[in-house]
Amino acid sequence: MPLCGIVTPSEGRPVDAAALKRMIAASALDRNWTSVQLDQPTLGFGGTSPAEAVSVCRLDGLIVACDADIANHADLASTLSSSKPISNAAELLGCLYQKQGISFLKRIRGSFSLAIWDEKKNQLLLAVDPFGIRPLCYAAGPEQFTFASYPGALFHSGCVEKRVDPRAIASYLNFYVVLAPQCAFAGISKVLPGSVVFWRAGSVRTERYWDLQYTEDARSSTDRLAGELLALMDDSVRTYSVDMAGAQLGCFLSGGTDSSSVAGLLARSGKRPVQTFSIGFGEDRFNELEYAHIAARHFQTKHRESVLTPEETLRIIPKVVAAFDEPFANASAIPTYFCSSLAKNNGVDVMLAGDGGDELFGGNSRYSTDKIFQLYHEIPALLRRWLIEPAVDGFPISFGLLEKARRYIRRANAGHPDRGAEYQPLRYFPPELVLAPGMPYRNGHEDVLAIPRAYHRDAPAHSELNRQLYVDIKITLGDNDLPKVVRTAEMAGISVRFPYLDPPLADFSGRLPANLKLRGFEKRYLFKCATRDLLPEEILKKKKHGFGLPIGVWVKSDPKLRSWAEDVLHDPRTYQRGYFQREFVDRLFKEMDLDNSSTFFGDMMWLFLMLELWHRQHVEGD
Repeated sequence: MPLCGIVTPSEGRPVDAAALKRMIAASALDRNWTSVQLDQPTLGFGGTSPAEAVSVCRLDGLIVACDADIANHADLASTLSSSKPISNAAELLGCLYQKQGISFLKRIRGSFSLAIWDEKKNQLLLAVDPFGIRPLCYAAGPEQFTFASYPGALFHSGCVEKRVDPRAIASYLNFYVVLAPQCAFAGISKVLPGSVVFWRAGSVRTERYWDLQYTEDARSSTDRLAGELLALMDDSVRTYSVDMAGAQLGCFLSGGTDSSSVAGLLARSGKRPVQTFSIGFGEDRFNELEYAHIAARHFQTKHRESVLTPEETLRIIPKVVAAFDEPFANASAIPTYFCSSLAKNNGVDVMLAGDGGDELFGGNSRYSTDKIFQLYHEIPALLRRWLIEPAVDGFPISFGLLEKARRYIRRANAGHPDRGAEYQPLRYFPPELVLAPGMPYRNGHEDVLAIPRAYHRDAPAHSELNRQLYVDIKITLGDNDLPKVVRTAEMAGISVRFPYLDPPLADFSGRLPANLKLRGFEKRYLFKCATRDLLPEEILKKKKHGFGLPIGVWVKSDPKLRSWAEDVLHDPRTYQRGYFQREFVDRLFKEMDLDNSSTFFGDMMWLFLMLELWHRQHVEGD
């Protein structure tokens, strides 16, 4: 839940307590949220939440504020010598910092964002949990440092200018989200997951306290490792649910292996009733309710579900746009919000989510698809370069099979992250066709894949698969899926816990050799071995589906959504921003109407719609 603060040097101007109050108010998604504030002449910390996730305290030489949901609170408190009871999470984390420095951060299980002002060092410390579940961003200047969970609150301090960063917007038009540490607004940076930011005397320094290490050194038998994995999963689910009564706790249930195994382990722990929640759609190829029913029956959960319609989607779009301070085009945010609201309306305060299992244990379909391209490199290089490729490229006649061979060889030779980026908008289309004149990346002088390229290059991994997993943990999970789930849950007034993003479980995944994640073309090999006596066979064998909104279908075929999309994207002011070109959007409409086999162009339309609506809401205040 949102946290914010203002710090000035000791010789700087006093902090405006009213400005901090405005930042706190701007952070709340509901006027009934509880707010806390602690200020003194040169510092102010505060935050707001529907429960008591945000806390502040003053200790000897420290001022601490945090937004935290700590699963091992009692274990951490037991390491402190003081017999005085700990009043809140901020006091606990402050006492641990006094005793252990920043090393205590590695021992926290759960999610948190944290700010500590160290009076002795005249230094501010910001930190977020290993996966960035609870975010922080900041604007650093020589006279003032301002931070918040989300960038919108920073502007209410009166000291941070609102200016759109064209580089971040161009990046968004390729990735559907703004990648950290970039922000949609110039002069604002995000704290990276597992990192600490220090600000002292006007200078900023970043240090990483945790990162996933792919040692791949597990040498036990498959059965023993599967047993160890299941035990860690079971411990995580128990640890993240032990403080909640069954009536207040729920589980997202898509019918996939992650959400189903969380529900199953919760049921096995004896927590009753186990409440599960699902959202479905009228379109069969997007609907997974059948598998959710299988899991709910198998684990005897108290299951509730709802079917989302285009009309409900259209009604909720403005609320979703308002909640995301940066442009965000993951359309599954809408069903995730509806699922969270369904849980809230049934008395649930905390939801367990299975996010992270794909990225830790090799569950995404693209990992097995990529292996098909890797097979090409098992052919001797001389044979490839001097026989196969000249023959394919030099053949004078073009036909279907030959074109497929050319595309296969081109993608196989591309390497990563280029190979996986083939269908991203600024890679699939020439950037000069998409981007308006003056936008970054338009002329190909800069690398739009610079951030994923750096992650892939610097990944602490030996195998190609684990390098891909590392990139997905940072981008697919950290920049996309987690913000989607966390922010939409905040919209509904609940919080979410992610037991599969427990550091001990993540560390174990790093010890696994790649062939225990992807065995041949079988995804999640060890995970399935670990859960074969827990999950129904139908769920273990089901194809990867994903939790996608059929927005590409609806924008094309639903009259109201189609009309709305045309109103927004045919409005002349949409092209006054200088982000993208009208001619390209017109082409998308035509391609969408002609394409009867996929939702590719309709899904891409959503990218441009969300950008324009974001600009109207968060830049113009419309």
